[in-house]
This record gives sequence, structure tokens and C-alpha cells, in this order.
Amino acid sequence: MTKRPKRLMYAGGGVLILGIILGQFFGLTPGINTDSGPGECEKTTESVDENQSILASSESDIVPILIEPEPKKDKSQSELPLKVLDILIEDRSYLIKSAAQPQKQYRPAEIAEIIRLAKQTTGDEDGIHIRVYRKGSARVTPESQLKDELKKAGLSTQMIDWKTHLVD
Repeated sequence: MTKRPKRLMYAGGGVLILGIILGQFFGLTPGINTDSGPGECEKTTESVDENQSILASSESDIVPILIEPEPKKDKSQSELPLKVLDILIEDRSYLIKSAAQPQKQYRPAEIAEIIRLAKQTTGDEDGIHIRVYRKGSARVTPESQLKDELKKAGLSTQMIDWKTHLVD
């Protein structure tokens, strides 16, 4: 055999392999890798719209029964379980924020409401139920009063994260 036919044979094989690889990449090779393999579950791309009715048939397949999906009930923020309650002490007042609220959106609260919400918290992964922040204008009296009330409510010191740094 001469060198020319061998080169053509290798070049043809290279072009064939390159064609298969590019066909795989662009999905142009029919029948190759189109079926799911073992261990793979087939995922359907069809999604049922929540507002659509689902048509189900009875056992006899004669009389179709129309089933309406149950409407989802939107829970208000007060019904959602509260993981961590953030408390900000500013001057002589308390501001609170739950984890569901936007980052810097605190609202004023009385100590009775803080205690009620603190008892409802479930805690985060570290067991923290309450985080207490202080502004530079925070007074000592509201902070010590909050510590006393939380202790009376039965919340342990491990459940409360007293931040040492001041918040702007």
C-alpha cells in the first residue's frame, strides 16, 4: 500500500469521528443517545397550569369527571412560621424585623409584642431564635429591660444572639 490511500483512509476516519462528535453536540445524530439510560428517570416537560382544570376519567372511561384543583391559600406574614426575630434597640425604643421582611425594614414594637413573637420563633440552624442589634444612640435601660423580660419568658441565653457591634 502506498502512503496516499492510507492518508485518505485516516483523514476519512477523522472526518467521520469529527462528524459524529459535532452531531452529538448539535443533536444532529438521530438514534444515538436519545433514550434514557439505566438509573435515569424520564422527566416530562409538560407542566400543568395551576388555573387549568384537570380532566380525569372514571374506571369505565365513559363518563369523564371534571376536577378543579384546590386554590392555594396565601398565608399572611403573621401565619408564616418565624425562624429568627431581629430586634434593633434605638435610643429608648425597640424596632423588630422578621427574616421574611426586606433587609432594612424595621417596625416599632412594644416589649409585650416582642415577647409574644420571640416565643413563636423556631430558630435557625444554630439554635438562634433572637438577634439583638444596637444603634449608637441605644440606651442601657431598654437593653437590660429586654434581657430581663426575655429571661422571664423562658428564653435561654443560647437562644439569643447579642451583637456587640453597633449598627448604623
